[in-house]
Amino acid sequence: MVLNNVIEIFLFVNPLGAKSYEAEEIIEVFSKERDEKVKVRFIPLLNFNSVKRQLLDEKYHSTSIENRNRLYTDSFNASLAYAAASMQGKKKARKFLMVLQEMIMESQGFLTKSIVIAAAKKAKLDLEMFEEDLMSDIAKSAFTKDQKLAEEMAVNDTPSCILFNGVDAECGYRIETTLSTKLLHGLCSDDTIAQEIPETKNKFRFQMV
Repeated sequence: MVLNNVIEIFLFVNPLGAKSYEAEEIIEVFSKERDEKVKVRFIPLLNFNSVKRQLLDEKYHSTSIENRNRLYTDSFNASLAYAAASMQGKKKARKFLMVLQEMIMESQGFLTKSIVIAAAKKAKLDLEMFEEDLMSDIAKSAFTKDQKLAEEMAVNDTPSCILFNGVDAECGYRIETTLSTKLLHGLCSDDTIAQEIPETKNKFRFQMV
């Protein structure tokens, strides 16, 4: 067990995707099982590839262009809502996102303002502050920064997990297999040594898992 190190996890998610929700649950369980400090960031990633995958994987009734465009818009609005929630703390924001996803899955429908507000209430956000931040340029700027981070880490699909186990701040693991707590624990064990990886076009180097 590697104590006194900080484990950092970046989980790139579709803010409305069921598969992303499952990955978030695994990360939340893992973070509670570690003795080290675990920094977790859920990062909404929005592109037509992630929306198309959602349409196919989650068996929507129609994969029409109209449905695809509606999902894209809903995912964008959910991303802004998450950015607004993040201004009240990362843990509250993660709670808000997961509640929002649960409500969407239960309704088997599209995003509505009433669902967003209901999720904010259930996550115990300050509603007045949340609604103000939801319409702010700060939320849009935060969303843009998240998309830039995904580009820097060469992430273009969801859910995608990047893990830094504290050995090297610029050398991490890109998890492209099925995510599990067992796998995450294995990548953070004493006998897991970050290997030297050829430089890429950005500052990060990743070993594929």
